[in-house]
Amino acid sequence: MTHTFKLSGWLLTGVCAAALGASVANADPMPAETSLSGLEYELIGRDDIYDYRKLDSYAQAPFLDELVAAGKLPPVEERLPAEPLVFKTAAMSDGIGVYGGVFRHVIGGRPEGFNWLAGQHQGWGGINLAIQECLVRQGPRWQIKGEDQSGPLPNLAKSWEWNADMTELTMHLVEGIKWSDGDAFDTEDIAFWYDDNVQDENIASRISANSFGGGAKLEVIDAYTFKFVFPTAQSNTILEGLAYIQGCPGPSHVLKASHPKYDPSKSYDDYLNALPSDKVPVPVLGAWVPVEHRPDEIVIMRRNPYYWKVDEAGNQLPYINEMHFKLTTWDDRTTQAVAGTGDWSNMEDPGNFVEALKQSQDPAAPVSAKFGPRTLAWRVELNFAQNMAESDYDKELRGLFRELDFRKALSHAIDRDAVGQALARGPFAYAYMGGYPTGSPYYDADATNFTPYNADGAKALLAGLGLTDTDGNGILNLPGTGEDLVIDVTYKSQRNEDRKQVDAITSQLAEVGIRVLPKSIDETSFDPMRNSGDFSAILQRANFVLPTREACGNLPVSDICPAFHLTSAEGRDLLPFEGELANLVTEFNSTDDAAAQAATASKMQAILTDNLYNIGLVQVPAALLVNKRIKNAHPGTPVFMYEWAEDAVIRERLWVPADQQIDELLPGTVAEY
Repeated sequence: MTHTFKLSGWLLTGVCAAALGASVANADPMPAETSLSGLEYELIGRDDIYDYRKLDSYAQAPFLDELVAAGKLPPVEERLPAEPLVFKTAAMSDGIGVYGGVFRHVIGGRPEGFNWLAGQHQGWGGINLAIQECLVRQGPRWQIKGEDQSGPLPNLAKSWEWNADMTELTMHLVEGIKWSDGDAFDTEDIAFWYDDNVQDENIASRISANSFGGGAKLEVIDAYTFKFVFPTAQSNTILEGLAYIQGCPGPSHVLKASHPKYDPSKSYDDYLNALPSDKVPVPVLGAWVPVEHRPDEIVIMRRNPYYWKVDEAGNQLPYINEMHFKLTTWDDRTTQAVAGTGDWSNMEDPGNFVEALKQSQDPAAPVSAKFGPRTLAWRVELNFAQNMAESDYDKELRGLFRELDFRKALSHAIDRDAVGQALARGPFAYAYMGGYPTGSPYYDADATNFTPYNADGAKALLAGLGLTDTDGNGILNLPGTGEDLVIDVTYKSQRNEDRKQVDAITSQLAEVGIRVLPKSIDETSFDPMRNSGDFSAILQRANFVLPTREACGNLPVSDICPAFHLTSAEGRDLLPFEGELANLVTEFNSTDDAAAQAATASKMQAILTDNLYNIGLVQVPAALLVNKRIKNAHPGTPVFMYEWAEDAVIRERLWVPADQQIDELLPGTVAEY
């Protein structure tokens, strides 16, 4: 049975969460919103996308046949698990594909390194997702009907079960998966990921030490079975923390040699940089292997001959032989997608919306464009860690940040309509107050406190805090130091949409006597800077659609979370509401009841927006641009929902008709180690 489902009827109104959650009275209700989404698609069951089973026979890309014949690779049957993951044909919009060709990405990021276990990114824009495989998978969930939404999909872990009191989670790996260099993937890799990275406080793992389930312990049972033992009862929600970007094992057979635990002569810096961006190829579990990195030019990836997924005809995936990541700018990603020289763009910069959509409407255009729900939101993060301030000025400034009236003044001083129009003329932007964006299934308009633009009100609040312009230069002075009130706001230099918003709030806050000093930083350096807590304020995207995805970046779930309120050696002075937020995270994770979870999420939303934990700016829908020659790019795939579209579209199933394939740069090759 299939179901037709409209994004505009559910994701953009907040009806689902509002109906289930408790209504919260606010001083100002959110203004009316105009939906830009007209997407329709069929929902299917969670078991309709793929399963695990042995097939009668297997096939592979023709050039791999030649490598097998030459003795350079084992036969495909020996490279696959006994029961590989099998994608079902009925769930493919264009069916079983053909081998060959190139998939062309354009990104503005640069690979930081390939040790993702230690928190390094590979440049974003899809590289990370192309090489990392995780215990469970979130992206394809957007296509699953509501009654089958029972948590993430299996992936490296094909099944799992709980004990009676939900304190032990036993997981079963697919047996026979191999890394792209042929080494076996098993629980040795799981133990190294969890015990030697996640639980090592010297490593900036994507899961912070002792945060997973309140400090779960890992027990290895055999080569393909392990279990987590939790200190308290959990729910299936905890499994979402084992999806990308958190639950993705790395190659222990390579990385152990650089880890201080296994070689005391090594430092943690040695370990962090064990797989630098110029050291390719690296062993991966993903569909493509990075084989060449030309700095500031391109990353070339070739098919993984040991990839462990197939279609129902037994064809080893992926269909596409080669993937390119051209290293330019994020704006250029959209430009090249519209021009047909790129195959994909998450059109996230509203400055490109009007022209890109206009050009894509031409029937002869090489690309199609579809808007999704509003899930892209921006905010200003204020650093609350007053006890980590290095100067008297920073200490007093962070003390101001901790004052609710100061945060209210900042929020009232921002004209969000003007910020939105600075991004893109038209109906694209909508006010964002923090917490969940309107495209989240947990958004509750009634639980969202709206602080409208009110410059006079902002000035009154600032005066009430004792902030006056004592030297007559138009800038308020701090009472304690007498210095001008200047806030350094750091943003990513490659993100044009970030710069426009910094420019807008700089002029707006100047109107109430606050000087903003914009500070740009490249994306490679941004995450280490943010994670160190060495900043006053940051402007960036929120990426907070689900309470279980990257909770560490948004909520006070451990001593090192979030980055804007770290714990020093002297401890951490939590704001009054932060403890309640942490308790609500535990409450959300302790039940599988959807209504109870929605009610808990509404409480979170009320606390986040009532207290202005972050200063929200605007939110916009994104449009997914896909070249028309790319097949199996399922209609309706959202740019960001349970995961980014690069995962949601299931790239290993994408294919290109033979007569539309472009020449490969490295034909006939696989990674050599």
